[in-house]
Amino acid sequence: MVRPPNESGVLCDTLKIFLCEHKRMPKVSVEIPQELLDDLDEHVGDEGKFVNRSDAVRASIRKTLDMLDEIDRRHGRVETDDDGESH
Repeated sequence: MVRPPNESGVLCDTLKIFLCEHKRMPKVSVEIPQELLDDLDEHVGDEGKFVNRSDAVRASIRKTLDMLDEIDRRHGRVETDDDGESH
């Protein structure tokens, strides 16, 4: 099946991402350019590093957020709670 380009002219698939939040998992829909989805799919499945697309996207989000936290720490932008936890 051939998909028509979206408004920006880029072919996109909608990828549903499930984010863990205690016992419920909210659904988040995002548009991803086809070339990124193709690259992602190379790392998913029996021969890949991830069980499914959602697992791969969650791992990527976690890694990106960890990197941003580290950048904030280096620049002194980390807030701490009264109990000493940083955010």
